Amino acid sequence: MNEIDGQIRETYNKVFYEIIDETVNSKEPDYDWIVRLYAEIKHRLIKFIKVDSKVYKQIDDDFDIELFKQMIMNDVFNAESLFKLVNNTFNWVKKLQAPIRDESTESAKQRVLKSQPEKMVSTFIKEVNMCIDILDKDMFDYANKQKKQ
Repeated sequence: MNEIDGQIRETYNKVFYEIIDETVNSKEPDYDWIVRLYAEIKHRLIKFIKVDSKVYKQIDDDFDIELFKQMIMNDVFNAESLFKLVNNTFNWVKKLQAPIRDESTESAKQRVLKSQPEKMVSTFIKEVNMCIDILDKDMFDYANKQKKQ
């Protein structure tokens, strides 16, 4: 990636996370978009797992999209709910990734938990997706290594 591509990507990401902050903190948040972002995290985590496996079922149950949607739409999603969601998500990332990644994933989780309240959702989306990007890359590299053997 050249310097201009990097600057474009950086600007895009900055604006994207600013829009998340504005959406979450507005008087009338776009709940559908927030639910879609959460669902995307779930789908990114389960994409490498066999549909008929126990782990797939556990993740599917733990990431109850409809319950999440109902909680935020009815304004019952509070700080405790967010704390549980953050812990649950990062715990699943840790379970699925190589143990060598645990320390960086824990650091990402701590950045979320220590972020300013009005930026916590965007920080969560950013940090967990960065961790899943690394998981994706590791899985891709592993699959390619297996093909060569």
